[in-house]
Amino acid sequence: MKLSKELKAGLIALFAIVGFIYLFQFMKGRKVFSTDNFYYSNFDNVEGLQVSNPVSINGLKIGQVEEIKPMFLPSGGLYFKVKISADSEYSFSKKSTVEIFEPGIMSGKELRINIDTKGPIAQSGDVLQGAFKPSMLNSISSQVGPVKDQVQDVLVKMDTLLSNANSITDVRNQQEIRQLLLGLNRTIQSFESTAGRTSDLISNNDPRVKKILDNANLATLSARLAIDKYGRVAEQVDTKQLNNTIDKLNITADKLNNVVSKIERGEGSLGKLTNDEELYRNLNETSKNLNILVEDIKNNPKKYINISVFGKNAKS
Repeated sequence: MKLSKELKAGLIALFAIVGFIYLFQFMKGRKVFSTDNFYYSNFDNVEGLQVSNPVSINGLKIGQVEEIKPMFLPSGGLYFKVKISADSEYSFSKKSTVEIFEPGIMSGKELRINIDTKGPIAQSGDVLQGAFKPSMLNSISSQVGPVKDQVQDVLVKMDTLLSNANSITDVRNQQEIRQLLLGLNRTIQSFESTAGRTSDLISNNDPRVKKILDNANLATLSARLAIDKYGRVAEQVDTKQLNNTIDKLNITADKLNNVVSKIERGEGSLGKLTNDEELYRNLNETSKNLNILVEDIKNNPKKYINISVFGKNAKS
């Protein structure tokens, strides 16, 4: 079967058109024989975003920007309606957001879909909420701006402070400061002179210094002797024997209290005798004699008593 020249020319033209369409779609980064879903998102700012920029999910490209159309509000405001395509193999919720971001300092703006798995699945033609993330340079600029303003404020305050300092250090104040420094120098020289004389006294063994040191040594020796004596006396005291003596005195005092109580009640022979007036007069006389005897014992103790303080045998 022979083809006519017109038919051949028509087929060649058809293949050329199809090839051109395929090449055009390939150059735009789209799959020719795939069915994509289209979504819309609104942005107040699309700085740096262009048609055919990629659309990704977690870094994987699934589509591209198809159209950026400015929309004017009745109030005079402006926003941008962005149409994106996404491979129909990928599905996500209507609550997912489309974000403009910059993957690197030297890269252009891209779109990414922040997937949300809750809620109904988004269908082709739905409007997704848009978000704009400032680039790294914009973030740095936004942070550097306030710092620059603060630095300018500090410089202005420094200028004011220097001006005040210059006004303070006028001729009169400079003279007063100079006098103050001179007085301070004289004081330091006086301290240096005193320190030098003190060093000379110590190094030359001045008799006055030596006398003070000797007196201090004598006081130290006296204190040491007193401590040594006290220590020897403390060592000679028998603590156990002293405690036993105190216990015996306590017991004797208790017994004496009982005896006195019985005498006051008139019990026993002594109690009965105390109630006798004649005996009372006799006891007074005896008491006087006893006092005389006690005074004689105090004046001449060796005549009546021989006591050993430290428990040694009494000499005959």
